[in-house]
Amino acid sequence: MNMTHLGWGVGSLGTITLINAVSALYLFFLVSIIGLNPALAGLLIFISKAIDVISDPVMGWISDRTETRWGRRRPYLLGSSALCGLSMGLLFSLPALEDQTVLVGYLLLLLTFYTLALTAFNVPYMAMPAEMTDDYHERSSIMAFRAFFLVSGSFMGTAGAGLLLTMWGRDAEAYSRVGWILGAIAFVAMLVCALGTSKARFTLHRPIAIPVRNQLKLVLLNKPFLVLGSIKAMQFLQLASATTATLFFFVSVYGVAEELLFAFGGASMVGSVIGLRAWLIVQRRTSKRHVFMMALIMYIIGLLSWLLAQADDPLWMLVLRSGFIGICSGGIIMCSQSMITDVIDYDRRISGLHREGVFSASFSFIEKTTYALGPLIVGSLLTIFGYDASIPRGQPQPDSALFAVTLGMVWIPVACCAAQFILLRFYSLDEETLYNARRHELGQA
Repeated sequence: MNMTHLGWGVGSLGTITLINAVSALYLFFLVSIIGLNPALAGLLIFISKAIDVISDPVMGWISDRTETRWGRRRPYLLGSSALCGLSMGLLFSLPALEDQTVLVGYLLLLLTFYTLALTAFNVPYMAMPAEMTDDYHERSSIMAFRAFFLVSGSFMGTAGAGLLLTMWGRDAEAYSRVGWILGAIAFVAMLVCALGTSKARFTLHRPIAIPVRNQLKLVLLNKPFLVLGSIKAMQFLQLASATTATLFFFVSVYGVAEELLFAFGGASMVGSVIGLRAWLIVQRRTSKRHVFMMALIMYIIGLLSWLLAQADDPLWMLVLRSGFIGICSGGIIMCSQSMITDVIDYDRRISGLHREGVFSASFSFIEKTTYALGPLIVGSLLTIFGYDASIPRGQPQPDSALFAVTLGMVWIPVACCAAQFILLRFYSLDEETLYNARRHELGQA
């Protein structure tokens, strides 16, 4: 086992714990515990992410031009880890503010702090793999570690949180405790990542006098980046919509929410871990694109199975359905993450520029913005279609509200998966293309 790859992968446990906690829990927390209007709560989350339009490119530019004996990226991982953990605890520990205007302003301030802290870690973090190795298949191995910890972090942010919330009473105090625990987990994971990548290979910044306009043209020439960026936008919107709607779906269909998160998240994690090894073997015999497409088709089938869910379903049906979806998501995550490093490496070969941070910032912006769209879309749908948070759990919501929840849980994700499948037909970056680009860089072709 490569300990450097493992050390880098641990960082994903921290980032996805933070992202999933906001996606899976925060809209439900603001609506059902704090009492905010669903559309307003979703809008607040989205507005805070709009800051990434500026912060992500700036962070990428800064990390590309940083030069230290620890590399260009690691100092930012170390410095931002504590801020990320602190932001998570504060988000779920709100003071009693009776004036809603003051509350909204305070929430926006906290969400902005959370966004900037995560940017300071995630952008340099995602730029590292393209520097760590030039090997096409080794990148898949690195991303298998990331996929494992992404799954583990998703478990922490959903299943683990759900279990603790059930134990502690599902009130504001319970959410506060869970927020600080998740923040501590994220901090430790990020710190371990910063320390565990001390031996990771890194590259130095090479200033090249190319006008910004010409650099933009070089970006637009990178067709795989344009295609993969569109795929990632659909992928994260799919995940954000389903993750945000899950608690509301469990309440509407089963009459409970947090209690089922542990079974749902646990089965998904086990399925993903089992599937990762199998998908990695298949990918070495075919291609990342084909594995991605196969996993998407299976994932759509798993999503549509939620339409058959009934209140009296036995627990094993939920576990089976969640495990199958987990197996599919393992292949999707592994391939899509590995493709990011291929695209960044391809840019370095065709442009001669070391812009890993810029491209990492672009993907980070796509990730966080589309993740923020999930709460905005689902919150708006719940408001439009009459979801009533005052109705006690176990009591039926209006049919229109159930339709809104189903849109977020099933139909929007299915549409996003179908869009990814179509876009993958235009993705042509494979091992041979990267090899030819490398030969061109070395003057051999």
